[in-house]
Amino acid sequence: MPALWLQVLHSLSRPGAAPDDDILARAAADIALRDHPHPPANADVVLDIARAEFAAVLSRTQAQSALDRARRAGRGGEYGRPAPGG
Repeated sequence: MPALWLQVLHSLSRPGAAPDDDILARAAADIALRDHPHPPANADVVLDIARAEFAAVLSRTQAQSALDRARRAGRGGEYGRPAPGG
């Protein structure tokens, strides 16, 4: 399993500890780039995915930063999910 998704599982499974928002933002951005190529994903899509998939409430800044990072990494490929069309 790719490193990001192991981090997500670890973050969500720590009893009594809050999940790591940065990791969840990165995961939501990864999903957004894969699932929303047209029109391109934006911070609102990342926020919606984080809320729906991880019950995480992120700031718009966190969402945009994670999305920018995922785009620079190669359209979602960095974290083990295939890029759209790939």
